[in-house]
Amino acid sequence: MQSEQLRAIRKEQRAGEKRLSQQTKKVIIIVCLSVLALAAVFFTADLLRAKSGLEPMFCIPVISYSGGSEDYYGLFYKVWKDHDPFDDVTRYYVGFWLVPKNISI
Repeated sequence: MQSEQLRAIRKEQRAGEKRLSQQTKKVIIIVCLSVLALAAVFFTADLLRAKSGLEPMFCIPVISYSGGSEDYYGLFYKVWKDHDPFDDVTRYYVGFWLVPKNISI
């Protein structure tokens, strides 16, 4: 009888350890929402800069190509600079990490 009670008590303790407290859940939700809000602000700023022909502000240049084109990566998105050396024209395109270059926003 005592062994069954001990098993039941240990099972309750393990179940209690696995659950997150209400305060921990709130902290996790607040951190996730803050990161998403920050990503949205960065994306909007770089999208507006790309539409006006300026370099992205919140991205890091990752890949440089020989023709002067570059790939920039930001928080959940990317910006690529397409430089045409013959016309001496530079265009910026914005997309998400896994989207190919021929699809832009």
